[in-house]
Amino acid sequence: MSYENAKANLKEFGKELKLEGLDFDENYTCILGIDNTFSLHITYERNSDNLYLYSPILDGLPKDDKIKLKLYERILEGSMLGGQMAGGGVGVAVKEELILLHTTVNMGLGAEAISLRRFAPLFVEIVEKWREIVGKIMRGEEPGPFQLPMPPGAPSPAQPRPGEQGKPGERFIKI
Repeated sequence: MSYENAKANLKEFGKELKLEGLDFDENYTCILGIDNTFSLHITYERNSDNLYLYSPILDGLPKDDKIKLKLYERILEGSMLGGQMAGGGVGVAVKEELILLHTTVNMGLGAEAISLRRFAPLFVEIVEKWREIVGKIMRGEEPGPFQLPMPPGAPSPAQPRPGEQGKPGERFIKI
């Protein structure tokens, strides 16, 4: 059932992209090129009922140890609790000189056929943001603070939502 849901999700995602016939290969993976700049890999894992989404954010690690340390510090900071990684994380393949951003979308019971279609655009935006940050670090520039992509019209995390009062954080119950 979950694999059928994963295939339905991939089909719906393909409709959104106007790509008919999007399907998994023999390894349960579908690879899409994004704006001719990077690839989005979508892999279904039968044992967990998850779709794994992953993309490279760097191909070719820096040779300069200071830049490498700054890069590692920044991606570790961003991956804490998945906060800047679309709920996922980041991995480094040292031998292959590759850094991947990854996350999962559950395809088990109750998952909708549009889960991937809803989530993938945010994941792609996060990958693009991290590729920009990593590029600046590689050039020896200071990338500045990470800003999560916000949908148009959404209040920023620092602003109370409509109908709420006070300063940020006041809407939480103190225990």
